[in-house]
Amino acid sequence: MTLPILGELKSWERQRHLIKLPGAALAQDEPRPVISITGSNPGPVLFVNAGVHGGEYPAIEAVIRLGNALDPKKIAGTVILMPVLSLPSFRTRTPFVCPIDNVNPNRVFPGDPNGTYSEQMTHALINELVIHADAYIDLHGGDIPEALVPFVICRSEAGLSDEKARDVAARSKQIAMAFGLPYVLTVSKPVQPSKGLSSYAAAAEKGIPAILAEAGGVGQMQEDQVELLVNGVVNVMGHLGMIQNAKGEERIAKSLPAVLRTAMQAGETNPKLEIRRSKQKSPHLSPLPKREENIVSKVLTKFEWVYTKHAGMWYPTIAAGDFVKKGEELGRVGDLFGDVLEKIVSTVDGVVLFLTINPSVLENGLLMGIGVE
Repeated sequence: MTLPILGELKSWERQRHLIKLPGAALAQDEPRPVISITGSNPGPVLFVNAGVHGGEYPAIEAVIRLGNALDPKKIAGTVILMPVLSLPSFRTRTPFVCPIDNVNPNRVFPGDPNGTYSEQMTHALINELVIHADAYIDLHGGDIPEALVPFVICRSEAGLSDEKARDVAARSKQIAMAFGLPYVLTVSKPVQPSKGLSSYAAAAEKGIPAILAEAGGVGQMQEDQVELLVNGVVNVMGHLGMIQNAKGEERIAKSLPAVLRTAMQAGETNPKLEIRRSKQKSPHLSPLPKREENIVSKVLTKFEWVYTKHAGMWYPTIAAGDFVKKGEELGRVGDLFGDVLEKIVSTVDGVVLFLTINPSVLENGLLMGIGVE
C-alpha cells in the first residue's frame, strides 16, 4: 500500500520514516518519527499515536516499544506508529498545552489548515494519517501533574440518528472493550467546552472507529503502565484479525526498551538504567484490579469534571481509582495563610479516573474527573 506522506509501504518490512507535517506554522518543525510495519498478508490498517500531550511518557514509550518489537512476519495488514505528535511540548516538558500557541491540541481536532500551530498540527494528523486507517488508537495518560486509573474513551451511540455514525460508534466500543483496561467510558459530547473535539471523536466524525486509551501519569516512566498500553494495542490487533496469537506477543510488553537492552549488551551496569518492576509503580496510583485473562471492562457513560473556584493549595483526601459518593468531601483548597477557601464535594456517585496531585491550583482549575455508570 502507499500513503502519500509515507510513500510505499512494502510487505514483510518495518520501515522508519521522518516526516514533515504540512502547514505553514509547522514549516520549521524538526521531522517527526513514524514507524510502519507491514505484514506478510493483507489486512486492516491500524494507526497508533502518542504524545498529543508531550509529558505522557508511558504512552510514548509504548509506541516506541511496539515499533521495535512487532514482527512483520507475524501480522496481517499494516500498523503505523507515531511516538510523539506534539514535539514542542515533549521537548520543553510542557503539560496539557503546546507551548507555541498555548492551546491544548486534544481540544481542537480535527484542526484547521489555516489556524494556530496546534490546529494545523491536528489537521495534518487527521488528514495525512488517520483517514487512511481502518482503526485509530490515540494513547494518553495522566499528564505531568496528574495521576489516573487506566481507562479507555470512545464515542457513544447515544443521540446518533445516522446509521453509519452509529455503526462507527459501535465498532469503536468493540475496540475499546478489546483493549482490556478496567474502565471504558462512552461519551456523546465533549466533557469540556472547547473549540473542537478530542482525537477519537474527530476520527469517528470521519468514519474511522477510534479510541483514546489512558494509563500512567505524574511525569514518570512507569513500566507496569507501559505494559498495559502495549498489551492493549496487541489485544486490539487480535480483535481486528491482524495477529493470530495475541497472548504469544505478551513478551512485547515485557521486553526491555531498546536503549536499555543495547546498553546492557554492551556491558554497561549503570544502576540508573536498570528497570525494577517492583519499585516503579507511582505512589500516587491506586492498585489496579487484578488482570484476568478475559478482563471485562466496566462501562461508564458520564464523565464529571470537578473544578476549584479559587487559586491556592489543593489538599485531596481521595486518590485515583477511589469510589466516591454524592456529597462526599473530596478535599479542600486553602490560601497561603493556611485558611480554608473551599471544600470540594462530589456531585455524583462514581470512580475517580484522574486526579490533579500537584498542590498549586489556579482559579477554575481542573481537579479531577469522575466516571459515572
